[in-house]
Amino acid sequence: MKALLFLLTAASLTVAAPVPKELRAKRPDYRPMAVGDKREYANPADPKTVTEVREITRVEVDGKVRRYTQTLSATSGTMVLTVDANGVVGLAEQNGRKSPGVHKVVAPDMREGDSWPCNDANGRVRTVGKAERVAVPAGTFTAVPVTVSYPAGQALPTVVSWYADGVGLVRQDSGGRPALVLVKYTPGKEKK
Repeated sequence: MKALLFLLTAASLTVAAPVPKELRAKRPDYRPMAVGDKREYANPADPKTVTEVREITRVEVDGKVRRYTQTLSATSGTMVLTVDANGVVGLAEQNGRKSPGVHKVVAPDMREGDSWPCNDANGRVRTVGKAERVAVPAGTFTAVPVTVSYPAGQALPTVVSWYADGVGLVRQDSGGRPALVLVKYTPGKEKK
């Protein structure tokens, strides 16, 4: 009887084995980045003419933060994006000008209704909308809209960017009009 009681007690104290990686829920990646990732964009009025190419050209690791340099063909400029240990993507620098503190662009755990400040002098705020189907020349995606809005009284356009899991930015509207659509996405060869 004591042996049976001991076995039952020991069995109740055992720790469950970890869930195999392939069975865990996949965390969304709204801004996948690896060296060589290339996204080609066009104006929706002329989707056959590529107007901007964004390519990840460099990655640096600093502790638990990765810094990705993205070249922008339209402006001959660069953006430096960071990804922290939680998968939060932030903008650190654009065309050599540092952002006032890295500000969050997207996060894997963002949900409809989430909102956060852009950490800039304009007082802009990002707000997550409900995921929806978005058709662009590169395909049809389920994408999450993130709206950047300005405080009341500022006559600046609201910008909405749609992010698809595993692809990144697929469409962007400015002032209520389509401004940018994804024409082609070529993943880089390196895994992050």
